[in-house]
Amino acid sequence: MNDLGHIFQKQLEKIERIELFLNIYKCKDLVEDDLRAVRKDGREAADRVYRAKEYLEGDRSQKLFHYAEIMKKMRRNERLMLHLLEITAGQQSNKATTVEPSETPLAKQLPLKENNGPGGIPSKMHLQDYSKSPFVSRTKSRKMKFYDFECEITEGQFETIPKYLRGRMQLAELQQFLETEIVKCFEEKYTLIYKTRKAIVNQQELAIWSEYNLLQSNFPDQTFITQEDIARKNGKLLDKKSYIKLQMLRHLHILQEARHEGKVYFLWIYQRNAV
Repeated sequence: MNDLGHIFQKQLEKIERIELFLNIYKCKDLVEDDLRAVRKDGREAADRVYRAKEYLEGDRSQKLFHYAEIMKKMRRNERLMLHLLEITAGQQSNKATTVEPSETPLAKQLPLKENNGPGGIPSKMHLQDYSKSPFVSRTKSRKMKFYDFECEITEGQFETIPKYLRGRMQLAELQQFLETEIVKCFEEKYTLIYKTRKAIVNQQELAIWSEYNLLQSNFPDQTFITQEDIARKNGKLLDKKSYIKLQMLRHLHILQEARHEGKVYFLWIYQRNAV
């Protein structure tokens, strides 16, 4: 008996829903305009949310770029302070000694000629000058910057990249990728490759140095890095987004991609005076 009552209750609920549907259908002409307006408002709201998200992503990329610049300046100032402390300590020790000025070597009296930065620290050098400098024969590692890899992408250049390629990417994000990943990779490679064999005491660096010199014969008189160099610097394989950024740099004629014996090379072809 209870089952029969339950069945009747279900039927009554279905009949009520049908009646409600018929009542709503009768009012279709009255609410149709309101429903269209609601749909239009929904689309406009979705568009505003999308634009807000796009703006926030661009703002975040710009903030990351400014943060990287600030950190770079802080590290530079820190190195300068440490160097100044070393100079001060050296001057105090020199005053305490009884060595005659005539017996002091000239190298200890004057700063190195390639030290053209503040406090005697070289800020940047040309590759050719670095290859002939005393730094290449020193075992102590020194992070170098090179004028040869200076590159700043302008807004006009960025706009020439096809929309399908850059998508929602901002100029600041591409510039940050160029400076912190690609240029740094070039600078680290050529700081090491010009070192003399005796100046390299670390076995891991020696293996990389040997690999660099072996591969250089594939593209003589050209500066380049490989896909493996970028992955080694970042500690991970290149992802899809990094490949897209590399394609954009190729489009801007900053890099040129080449392949040799199954290995991918990225040649630096940007010329400042040609821009």
